[in-house]
Amino acid sequence: MKYNKIKKKFINFFKKKHHKIFKSSPIINKDNSKLFFTNSGINQFKNFFLGKKKIKYTKIANIQKCIRITGKHNDLKSVGKDNYHHTLFEMLGNWSIGDYDIKKAIKYAWILITKIYKISKNKIYVTIFKGNKNYKLKKDNETYKYWRKFVDKKNILFFGLKHNFWKIDNFKLCGPSTEIHVDIRNNKNLKKIKKEKGYNLVNKNNKYIIELWNIVNIKYLIKNNKIYKNKNLLSNNYIDTGMGFERLCMILQKKESTYDTDLFTLIINKIEKTLNIKYKINNLQHDFLIKLISDHIRSIFIIFYNNILPNNKKYGYVLRKLIRRCLIYTYKILNINTPFLFKLIFIVYKIFYKKLITEKLIKIKNNLKKEEELFFKSIKYNTKLMSIYFKKNKYILKNKYINKKNILYVYSTYGIPYFIIKKYAEKYKLKIENIKNIKNII
Repeated sequence: MKYNKIKKKFINFFKKKHHKIFKSSPIINKDNSKLFFTNSGINQFKNFFLGKKKIKYTKIANIQKCIRITGKHNDLKSVGKDNYHHTLFEMLGNWSIGDYDIKKAIKYAWILITKIYKISKNKIYVTIFKGNKNYKLKKDNETYKYWRKFVDKKNILFFGLKHNFWKIDNFKLCGPSTEIHVDIRNNKNLKKIKKEKGYNLVNKNNKYIIELWNIVNIKYLIKNNKIYKNKNLLSNNYIDTGMGFERLCMILQKKESTYDTDLFTLIINKIEKTLNIKYKINNLQHDFLIKLISDHIRSIFIIFYNNILPNNKKYGYVLRKLIRRCLIYTYKILNINTPFLFKLIFIVYKIFYKKLITEKLIKIKNNLKKEEELFFKSIKYNTKLMSIYFKKNKYILKNKYINKKNILYVYSTYGIPYFIIKKYAEKYKLKIENIKNIKNII
């Protein structure tokens, strides 16, 4: 099932359930100064849940573009290393604002994933909140009772605060959650791996047991690390859900990686041609690089599309960081030090938008190319400054050794990555201290 069809089925399902369909809000989160970017579907609806604003609709659904690069939810370090984390993803969500309860939310989820998307019932595992004595929160037997109508009891598991109690960012809203996990193993890869029962692998970071959908029963508010009910703000029927679109595509398209879905294949093909490398031919460095670039270029495009330009402040800083991560890793792995990211923009735009103002697309491409050129120009110039510093440094001249202090100085002063310093050391036959454990120096 292609990604466009998957989206349509989701929207049509909730339209038939009389939900108002909202557009994805901008990824720049201006309503909450603590959040750089919109990082979940509920962001644009938080004031309705808190009772600060009245809304005409009590049932809502949408597909929200989210970026998780900063703060509590930061997936940057996982990108390229696993098969399903992304800096930018789309979240399929439905909400009840004082309308339906957890029972109906579970029913909707079950119908959609088993009857509309036709995911095998035997492949589904459900997790539920087991309670917490410190916060005086009881085991969620209510949710268990509802799930037992659809799921065998051996496929229902109980977990604590970490997995099944959801605090919704900085909005004070919280409540027990129930999560839907899907076993994507098939007969072929079951032979390769231990035939472990799926329910034993839930929440164990197993790449074949994928967390798909989170349904939060917003019963409480949290303040000063205390959880309490506030009847003035919340009724019993407040539901927040979120399902990862990229993961859903992976499951429905029977892939073992989100990068193998049709959301990424066109981008990856373009990267292969642009950089003259191949994906999945037993070269782990190339695979990592391709996944990293294919992820980052989506975020880069969307941030540009929201009228942000690279700079050293807040949103612009994150945009610049993403661009430079792509360029630095490409330089490091392939020794390519010329702009190339701008060539990928057209492919990315085609995936997200059917129509786009041509002038805007050209502007995005030109601004990205300028930023790439600026980076390589600064690297070239700063490398010369680094060379002057090393040649004048008495310690290095005497010991023929570049130590940690020298490396950190060059990085903080000139922004020169460790691998370039290492290349310099090799060229001039200098020994260099190994600093693999120091963060932020690529």
